[in-house]
This record gives sequence, C-alpha cells and structure tokens, in this order.
Amino acid sequence: MSNHLPEEFDLEEQLLRVANREATRDELDRLNRALTESAELRSRACRFLAHDSLLRDWITESTQAAAIAKALPPKSGALQADPPRPAGRGLATLINQNGMLVAALAASLLAALMVNNLSLRGRVNQLYSTAVVAPGEPLPGVAIAPDPPKKFQLPDGREMVGRVAGLNGVVWTNKDDGLAFGDRVEQGKVIDIKSGVIELLLTTGAKVTVEGPALFEATSALESSLTQGRLAAAAPRGARGYTVLTPTSELVDIGTQFGVVVEQSGNSELHVFDGDVVARNRRGDSTDVLLHAKQNEAMRFDSTGAAPVRFAARERDFVRRITPLYREDELPPIPLTDGLSMWYAADRCGSPAVGDRVSNWRDLLIGENDFSDDAWQFEEGRRPAWVRDGAGRPAIRFNGWSTSLATSPMEPADQQTVFVACVPAPMSYANDHHGQMLYKYGDKPSLELSLMPDLTARGWVWPGPGSANVGAVRSKPVDAQQVTVIGYVYDSGTNRAELWVNGESQGSAEAPLAVHESGRRVLGSHMNLQFEAYFFGYMYEVAVYDTALSGDQMPAMWDYFGKRYPEADE
Repeated sequence: MSNHLPEEFDLEEQLLRVANREATRDELDRLNRALTESAELRSRACRFLAHDSLLRDWITESTQAAAIAKALPPKSGALQADPPRPAGRGLATLINQNGMLVAALAASLLAALMVNNLSLRGRVNQLYSTAVVAPGEPLPGVAIAPDPPKKFQLPDGREMVGRVAGLNGVVWTNKDDGLAFGDRVEQGKVIDIKSGVIELLLTTGAKVTVEGPALFEATSALESSLTQGRLAAAAPRGARGYTVLTPTSELVDIGTQFGVVVEQSGNSELHVFDGDVVARNRRGDSTDVLLHAKQNEAMRFDSTGAAPVRFAARERDFVRRITPLYREDELPPIPLTDGLSMWYAADRCGSPAVGDRVSNWRDLLIGENDFSDDAWQFEEGRRPAWVRDGAGRPAIRFNGWSTSLATSPMEPADQQTVFVACVPAPMSYANDHHGQMLYKYGDKPSLELSLMPDLTARGWVWPGPGSANVGAVRSKPVDAQQVTVIGYVYDSGTNRAELWVNGESQGSAEAPLAVHESGRRVLGSHMNLQFEAYFFGYMYEVAVYDTALSGDQMPAMWDYFGKRYPEADE
C-alpha cells in the first residue's frame, strides 16, 4: 500500500466520498498519488469503477466524452474538489449527477496508469472504452457482447423478470396469487406470503430468496422492493446494479451476496455476505449521501431518519438457498479448484428416483467456484432424466431431440478449459454442421464442444455470422456406449486451443479471438432449439475452468477422471 495512506484506508469509501463531493483537497491529492504509486490500488479502483459499478450506465453517450475531458484540469489529470450540489431525489438521480465526476476519476486513473502496466492493460482498455467509447462499440481486437441486460418480453408486451426456482412451505396470503415452480414472474408481480420461502431466478442471473411473512414486488429484473420480510440476494457481476428498495433504505449491489430485513415499522437492515453494496438512507436529512458496506458488515436504517448504525453481519439469519449445499467432504475429490467456475456431477444431484426429470442440475461449490450457477430446465417436456447406467452409475440422460439444460447468464473468460464425461448413443438425430452439442455458449462469440455424426469430438469458437470458426480441433471417433471424457482448452492469450479425449491430445489450433460473452451456457443442445443439435446419450460430469489448464495440471485431471470412470482410462 502507498506510504501516503493510513493502514485503515478504505479505497472504495474514498471513491464514494469523491462521488458525494465530500473529499477534501488533501484527500484528493493523497488519492491521486496513491493511485499513481500502487498497482494494488489501481487494480481495486479499476474493478470498483469498471467491473463492479454503474459507470457504464453513467456514461451512456459518446458526446459526453468531451465533458470528461473538461472535467480534468490541464495536463496534470488531478481530481478537483467541487462545490456542494443540491440533494437528489433518489440514488439513481444521485448517481447521474455525480457520473461525470466519477468519470473524471476514471480518466485520472488512466492518466496515472499511463497504459504501461501490462498486468492491468486489459482492465485499462475496458475502463477506457467505458468512459469514452460509444455504447455497443467493441474494444479493439476483442469480441465482446457489451449490451445491457436483455429484456424478455411476454406475448402481451410485459417484461418477464424471472422464474420461480424453488418453494418450501409457502403459504400465500391470497391463494389466487400463488405461483408454482417454473412459473414466470412478470414485471410488477407482488409476492405476498404468510410463511415459507420462495426462490427466484432473475433473467439477469441474480438469485433471490424471500422468506415470509413478506411483501415483495419484482419491479424489474434489476430492481425489487421489499416492504416486509427477509430477502437474500446473490448477484453475479453481470447483474451488478441490482437494487432493493425498502421503506427506509435503497441498496445497490455491486456484484455481491447480501441479505435485507424489513420490519413492520419499516426499519431495515442490510447484511453483506460477500462483496460490496452501496446504500442510501431514504429518511432524514442525509438521503443524498452514498454509504458503502463491505463483506461481513451490516447497517440498520431507522424509520426516524437517524444516521444508519453499523454492526457485524449475521449470515445465519437468512435462508440463502432452499436446496442445501454439499459439504466439501461430500464431493468427489476433484484435484484442481483454482479457476473452477462450474461443476456438475450426476452422482451429486440430490436424491432423485430413477426416471425422475431433472429441472435443476446443481453447481457444486468448492474452491474458487463460490457462486452457484445451476443448470435449469423449466419446461417439463424438455427436461432430461436422472437414470443409472448398466454399471449402476448415476447419469443424466438426454433424449437427442428435445432435452437440454441451461445456466443463467455467466461472466466471460478469455481462457476456458471444459471437461465433459459422457456416453454417446450409437446414433443421433443431429445435423452434420452442429453435431450433438455437449456444451455451448448462448450467444456469439460462442465456444462449442460437440460430438459429430461420425462420433468424432470437435471443439471450436464461432465468432459470429460471416466469420470463420477459430480454434477448431477434431478428434478420432470415440467409442459409442462407453464413457468418454472430452477436454477442450481455449487460450487466446497464448493463441492456442487443444482438444483431449481420455487423456490423449487430439491436436491443437490457433486461438486468436478473445472470447468475452456473458450469456447463458447450454448443455445438450444448441441455444436455438429449432436446430437439430441435441445430444443423445448419458452425461455424467461437467467441469469448467475460467483458465487454461497447463500441461503440468492436466495429468491430475485425467487421473481423477480415470478413477471415476475406469473405462475412460483404458
């Protein structure tokens, strides 16, 4: 840390002080010098401003780039203290009023970086594009899907904000307003329950559990109101900006997990389990002041308008997930957990009966895989089945013509390593171009892992319409009706893609395209369900890493899969 700052320095709090225009000249000078001298602080500031904040929403028009330049002093790029501003009407208004100042902070940060710190170059480029490039304009040399969260329109024109992902002991205040598993949650839907817990999966990828007695309204996919009750939210970075309104507080997530309590009096509490939340008091004289709460911190907002009280968060007071998680000692002994982002295993799928339809293949959390990205199927007729194979092992059976599972939107990664353990049927209904999709990104650019009609495995990245596929590698045919473990490594940083089958490399190819895509991941089919690209066979395990596993790491994975599926090691 910089010598200019005290040990207890809170960078994020200082950034909010700048946004609130509360920072003194000395504080601004110290912050500028600290950012110039400390790579750690620059990295944190980049994450807070660009990756985890609403900066992209603050700077929404390319014409504002000129205003950013005007906000900076000549040559030095130092931050300027501004005169007090009038109070805003809400947090969104407050953010908009301060957007240019924070953009100036971002630009000042760029000036300090001088774009010569190679370890931060990727973030600097993204931050630069956020500040001065028109929305929708991609970064140079990068395929990216930077669009705002997609809206899902229902036939009557209303917005679908999510689905019911689980219910436990729910008693509805009005039975006619009740919802069932898989039901669509429309914009403006009020959830009024006397008791029990309802779990919602929002279209942004955020997950919300509401515990009764509660009165909750799904205002939009990015905003909800809680008038009474308890709420626990888990919002990935792709859903940053998710806002919860209570009678006494306004809480904006910055890619985090947190809980909210609202009493009958309107008093509310914020409990941050992981990450950061920006909050505002909706009562009293300080409604225009942004507050910052970090992991394990809590704040209480009083209906009298008194200053919020800080205390330690109480995670155990909340139901964060209806289905309990597996303990680490209950999981298969996967050898590598660094970089793990998604892991499914058919023998860790709850306690279904043979033939039961799988509506939710649970993500197994361990190591760096600390955010649950379950694979869902809400349409009953499209759900695969939980079965046992001839050796008695649990498997997920895909029928080859209608079944698939899909995650909610997930964060992108320039590097990916994908493993799929499966048994293909000796025939399929898939077309010759797509083959049987095992794993696919939902939108372009799309990483795809398939089994072709001749039972060769293929990995590649589809950049989009009119572009040639890159990283294409194809294997020799695999054995039908026998477990095969397919691995595909894609690394744009080293310009290399490699395909593996049962521990043997099948070849490599160039990987020139950096894949940035925050859409859903699909198992067992193409995203376009009209395409004949369904997988026919058993799927046992899927493990995805947001890193390119090295040649030194791969043997440990093949040893693990060989012990789990001995025929794949023959």
